[in-house]
Amino acid sequence: MVHVPYRGLAPALTDLMGGRLQAVFSTMPPAVGHVKAGRLHALAITSATRSETFPDLPTIGELLPGYEASITEGLSAPKGVPAEVIDILNKEVTTAVADPQIKARLAALGTVPAPMTSGDYGKYLAKETEKWAKVIRTADLKPQ
Repeated sequence: MVHVPYRGLAPALTDLMGGRLQAVFSTMPPAVGHVKAGRLHALAITSATRSETFPDLPTIGELLPGYEASITEGLSAPKGVPAEVIDILNKEVTTAVADPQIKARLAALGTVPAPMTSGDYGKYLAKETEKWAKVIRTADLKPQ
């Protein structure tokens, strides 16, 4: 594979649909509509588990055991924000993503909410940082 840097997924997906690229690693939201409309063919999903949106789509881990790469979106605040404010934000976001309408809209985009406490999110980020640092070291990757 040859890495082709793009300034976002929109132009990469456009080039994929136009036949100028053979494959793209994309997050779910920009690709879901194109896959459902038949303009793109999804090959596999990078998460550890199959997608609720495309349950018949295999994970790459099913084809290459141990592979897992997920995109996480989280809400962060500057250091020093009072714990009470963090707790209120966490409670409100958790309540929002549990709302059936919001949950349905996120599911339509291929996104599954996974609310967690501030402490759990910090542990998750530390674990992911360690995992990807190991990949970078092992592959001897350098900034370009």
